[in-house]
Formats: sequence, structure tokens, C-alpha cells
Amino acid sequence: MALYSTFLTRAIDQVNLDVGMHQQPVVFALDRAGITGDDGASHHGVLDMVLLSKVPNMTLFAPSSYAEVGQMLHDALDLCTDGPAAIRFPKTMPPDGPAETGSGLSARRVRAGTEVCLIGVGKMLGAATEAAERLADQGVEATVWDPRVVKPLDSDMLVDAAGHRLVVTIEDGLRDGGIGAAISDALSKLAPTGGPQVRVLGVPSAYLAHGKPDAILCRLGLDAEGIVDEVVAWTRVVADQAR
Repeated sequence: MALYSTFLTRAIDQVNLDVGMHQQPVVFALDRAGITGDDGASHHGVLDMVLLSKVPNMTLFAPSSYAEVGQMLHDALDLCTDGPAAIRFPKTMPPDGPAETGSGLSARRVRAGTEVCLIGVGKMLGAATEAAERLADQGVEATVWDPRVVKPLDSDMLVDAAGHRLVVTIEDGLRDGGIGAAISDALSKLAPTGGPQVRVLGVPSAYLAHGKPDAILCRLGLDAEGIVDEVVAWTRVVADQAR
């Protein structure tokens, strides 16, 4: 079933009770997920990850490139036979997105670092990768993960992230109750003491006016510069504590 993200969230009760509760293997292909831009304030697809991640038996894919959309459609049809799946992709996918794709329900590590781990959900992988490159110029080597599937979360990704001092999650959906919050919760259980600090970057719970997607994301700090600022602020706090 193909439709806009914002239209699916208007029928969330049917998704939950008519599809999810009956474990129907429906694959929802959700266009215009995240910040849509000029379509209008009502068309931002920022609720889908918060709502769909709460549906039992739901598998939720977040492709970071056009190539991943096709791969995930095949994976959803082949693997998600015990319940529904959703593939949420934006109107404006990064034109220079990674040509490589993952497979199945596994996350993909695209860069290995040391103290800092960046997890870029869907199209936010592009911003996370650019931020890692800028941080490297400042002497900070960051790991970058493309989670690919945000429900269920890949345990290998979580174990790797738990080995860093700082984890920053970036998503173009609502911050409150979203995927970053789920990752933070999972890491707190995985490493209840001495685990990483987690910073969750996402869309605030507010009505957003329409505009160019990149301009809106920049204003919300959901771009490479905003991610770098978050990491640099953390490094300054660490340096102050070490004095």
C-alpha cells in the first residue's frame, strides 16, 4: 500500500487494530516522510516513526538512499510475513546518497571512529556522514551508523554504540517518543552504568510552516553543522571536567 506518510498517520487506528493486531503482512510504502518542504504545513510526515514504532509486530525501515528503497521493498516482502512493515522515505532524498545497500534487517556501519558515534536515521545519514568528515578535520574521529531498520533495532549497532562515550542520534521525525529515544532507552539497558551519554536530535513537537526542506532542517539543527555543534559542545564539557 503506497501513500503519503501524513495520510497514513490519520488512519493509525486501522494500522494498529485492523493490520497489526491481526498480524497482516501489509507493506506500507510511505512517501514524503519527514520534512516535506513546499507541500504545506499539514504534509510534513513527522509523526510516522513515533506512531508506527508503537505498533506491535511492526517492522519499520528507514532508507538512506534511493537504492535502499528498492532493496527494502524486496526485504519487506520476503521477510515480514508475520506482521506489517513500513518503508518511510522522504520527498528529497540526498542526491549523492550511498550507492551501497545493506540487506535484511541489519544496520550498516559506514565509518569507524573512537569516542563519538553518530546514528543517522534515513536521509539524516547524509548529514551524519558530513558531520563526521568535519569533525575529523578537528581531530575527532566519529563512528557513523545507518540503522536502516529502526524497529527492531540491530543489536550489533547498539553494542557498538555502547562502546563510545557519546552517541548522537539524528532523525527527521518527532524527537519526543521517536527513534532516538528508543535508542537511548536500549543503550541505558545495555550499559546501565558507565554507558555513553546520548544526545537525541529531532523535530520538536510544534507545527512547522512549509519551506525548503534543507532550510527547515538547518533551522532545527538537523544538518551537519548542527551535529558538529552538538559534539563540540560535549567535547568542551569533557575538557572542562578534566581540568
